[in-house]
Amino acid sequence: MKHIIDINTWSRRNNYEFFRNYANSWYSITTEIECGGAWVDCKASGDSFFLRYLHAVLCAANEVEALRFRKSPSGEVVLYDNIDIITPISVGDNFVTVRIPYFDDFKEFQAAAREIINGITPDDSPYGVEDKIIASGDYGIMHLSAVPKMHFTSLSYTFQAVGTGCLFPLSVMGKACRGGDGKMRMPYSIYIDHAFVDGAHLSAFFEKIESRLR
Repeated sequence: MKHIIDINTWSRRNNYEFFRNYANSWYSITTEIECGGAWVDCKASGDSFFLRYLHAVLCAANEVEALRFRKSPSGEVVLYDNIDIITPISVGDNFVTVRIPYFDDFKEFQAAAREIINGITPDDSPYGVEDKIIASGDYGIMHLSAVPKMHFTSLSYTFQAVGTGCLFPLSVMGKACRGGDGKMRMPYSIYIDHAFVDGAHLSAFFEKIESRLR
């Protein structure tokens, strides 16, 4: 469910008004997420490490209100009660994006995700989920791409048109590597709208992801 925000009484009105007419108010940040605890747990339990960090990102996004604001196709600011996550899944030489609903409990999330992923067929459109989201105008989602064989220190994002941002947050999680201090970390990048999300919000978001994985 989503709620229309009355900008005139919104505590973030001045910030939003400042950025709303920018050619592009979106920005990206890359950080590292400590994840050794989850890695060990998944090796022992047989749970999917990919789904474990996908779930951690989704839960963190739902817990930080700023990441649930969106601009509707009609230009209104809306706040979602909760959001889902979309992610590309490898299918042969291609991929298919799937939408996985939010569950706070990891076991429920993992069960739902595996059912959705197991239901993918080679004939599915790679961007079918995105097409449905754009057609409905319902952007109660965030995106995460996994690149488990690549460790990166920075990332740029593609734009559909010159000067535009996006319709919902995009993010990428990279290869988990053990550092010289013995701790395992993963690079994580997010592309987000500054009209809604400041550095303090992202700091809280990153901390919440890490608290579920370290």
